[in-house]
Amino acid sequence: MSSRKSERLSCRVQGQTAIVSLEDMEIWDGADLSRLREILTRMIIDDGYRSVGVDLSSVKYIPSGFFGMLYEWYESGVEISLCSPRRHVAEMLWFRMFFVLDSGDTYRLSDAEVRYNTPNEQVEYHRRAFMQADDADELDEIPETQVQRFGGETGSRSWSLLLGGGDVASGVSGTGRAGTRGG
Repeated sequence: MSSRKSERLSCRVQGQTAIVSLEDMEIWDGADLSRLREILTRMIIDDGYRSVGVDLSSVKYIPSGFFGMLYEWYESGVEISLCSPRRHVAEMLWFRMFFVLDSGDTYRLSDAEVRYNTPNEQVEYHRRAFMQADDADELDEIPETQVQRFGGETGSRSWSLLLGGGDVASGVSGTGRAGTRGG
């Protein structure tokens, strides 16, 4: 790994938590993940921290191996936090499944909601949670609308269409005669 990449990684202690910051690494590769694993291992094993965090404020993409690494430590009793994730990272499947908002913009790894459920129950739990989150997001994205009425006449028929608020109502009225067939 280049020395430039080493310089972009810094550590700080906040309370009882050691936090690694990846300053301007928007997209991680295998070397970045390896370096991060090395730093976190040193903080957990050598320095004895039982609570670690990773500042993701500049990160746009993370390889899935990152979550596997974090989950192994979580299962060994280490508290894992992710700080300031960008929206794209926070929408990743593993993030949505296992991280809960702790405070401010810090998320904590937790599987408490599903730990003792069967795999099928876990999938169903997360499917419901995702659907609720997606539905809420869709509602937030619907712009306000104004009611507008359109109308006109075609031959002996008049029509109107009312649009607004997500509802569509139309009415057709006519004064013409129904055609008949036959003789």
